[in-house]
Amino acid sequence: MLHADTIVRNANVITVDPRLPRAQAVAMRDGRFVAVGSNDDVDALKGPNTAVLDVEGATVVPGFIDAHIHVLSSGTRHILAADCAVGSVAEVQAALRERARRTPPGEWVQGFKYDDTKTAEARFLTRHDLDPVTADHPVYVAHRAGHVYSLNTRGLEVAGLHSETPDPPGGVLGRDPATGELTGVLYSRAAEAVHRLLPQETPEVRYDGLRLITSMFVKAGLTSVHDAMVTADQFSTFQQAWAADDLPLRVYALMHRDHFAALRDAGVRTGFGDDRLRVGGIKLVADGAIATRTAHLSQPYVGSDDDCGILAMSPPEMDEWAMAVHSAGFQVCVHANGDATIDMVLTAYEKAQAAFPRRGIRHRLEHCTVVNPDLLRRMRALGCVATPFCTYVYYHGEKLPFYGDERASWMFAQRSFIDAGIISTGATDYPPGPFEPLLGIQSCVTRADSTGRVWGPEQCISVEEALRLYTLHGAYASFEEDRKGSIEAGKLADLVVLGADPTAVDPLAIKDIPVLRTVVGGRTVYEA
Repeated sequence: MLHADTIVRNANVITVDPRLPRAQAVAMRDGRFVAVGSNDDVDALKGPNTAVLDVEGATVVPGFIDAHIHVLSSGTRHILAADCAVGSVAEVQAALRERARRTPPGEWVQGFKYDDTKTAEARFLTRHDLDPVTADHPVYVAHRAGHVYSLNTRGLEVAGLHSETPDPPGGVLGRDPATGELTGVLYSRAAEAVHRLLPQETPEVRYDGLRLITSMFVKAGLTSVHDAMVTADQFSTFQQAWAADDLPLRVYALMHRDHFAALRDAGVRTGFGDDRLRVGGIKLVADGAIATRTAHLSQPYVGSDDDCGILAMSPPEMDEWAMAVHSAGFQVCVHANGDATIDMVLTAYEKAQAAFPRRGIRHRLEHCTVVNPDLLRRMRALGCVATPFCTYVYYHGEKLPFYGDERASWMFAQRSFIDAGIISTGATDYPPGPFEPLLGIQSCVTRADSTGRVWGPEQCISVEEALRLYTLHGAYASFEEDRKGSIEAGKLADLVVLGADPTAVDPLAIKDIPVLRTVVGGRTVYEA
């Protein structure tokens, strides 16, 4: 008999396997589960070298999967940029001044995670806010949600942007309504020219960033992530960590659209790789962000007569990209928040599928925030996967009045996705939303924000359903449900040990459950 490498016993195992929903023990060997059942069942695999972990009644769940999160870009920003998640413009200025003090003159000073609705001033940063920080550096600050960026006057000059510069396709330059002068605020694709000027991270910084961010993720119980916008340099860093056995979680890389042609021509397709690092779909961005009120909607934002957000890709451009990526055999993954954008993307998917029929395409709608019954019907017919924000309602509740109660009832619509037979996932888009899976589960179950206000109670789901989003559904979104996402013999031995049963605590306390241990492939990668 082959003995287990590790046995976990005296546990409350939530398997997410309908054939055996609960168990008492699991055994692991060679990175996979080999037995699930009672203590006695699993003890039969105990040998002289088997490690036995008695968790004394703690809850064990499958490893959490975040199906839309930014891994390497977040890690490097934690190293290179000032953290602007503070409560006032003055605090932002102080953080940037400290960064400028350590930055050689003439080089960019960067900040990230600024959030206008969480500051006392409740507005976007302008050049007038950033000019007092430094006269010696161009300054660039990204909103927590992305899609809105702020420059100081020096930054505008370096980028060659001035009052006569026209708005680029898919982007808007912020202007003073009285004078027409640039405010320093750049919306959506208007920032692309600036992004090309920012200093490239060195391989050493990328590797340090990867180590930092993955240590944060595994501490929260994440065992798999879908990195939602991967460049060639970033994939190289992932490969470096993979080769050194220094990648503590599993990565499904959604590749930046700029690399599509090279991948296609090299014969690489979605799914290439192994259980630790895999090429995913091709990522495109079709509209703005929910948090910055730039998502493209069919009806104006509350308080506006005509502001429906920003469409970052035109319908012909979307049709062309979807056709090319689909016909080449890739999964298509399009950032689409607003209902008008989702309609455009689904039309492109429908055209591509009609021209080049494929089975099981699982094209994705990244975020897929504002939906309606007709969009759900079309998604179901195509077999699309949705990756809604899961921590949004709890963390960003103060932004939902911009959408109104009726529209909020169709946002992050997990109940509607489930009832329509659409696979939706657990996802946070960090840094736009906090990445902790337990917070995401609580937000989906309660639809309560941090003040206790409930938004769209029609979309509440059960804890069991939320666990499935963060496990088996995440695996489905990467074509891996046969190898992970539930605790079953033969599947990859990814699990999390929790200090309490999320199905048995007050739903408003799920986020406070401690993560005691994270195991990937039978190996402990985090222990409290």
